[in-house]
Amino acid sequence: MTLLGKNIQLKGISQKGKNRVREHGDRWTVLAETERVLFAPNSPGPWLFVAPRGRGQDDKASRWVRATGDTDFVVIALDDLT
Repeated sequence: MTLLGKNIQLKGISQKGKNRVREHGDRWTVLAETERVLFAPNSPGPWLFVAPRGRGQDDKASRWVRATGDTDFVVIALDDLT
């Protein structure tokens, strides 16, 4: 799954995820993609580094999410944002 540079939709499944979507919206951009992250070395990826649409990696809302099996979000790939 290569989503680098693409837009995705995040759907919150935990309270933390729902709050993040409520605060920053459900449309995000994938800024980086990797198989492993240092903070969770035993959790295989792919991991996506995402930021709210129109914002960069320095935005305080940017975060790492697992493309599948994330505890806070469901990641939905979007072909085109209208």
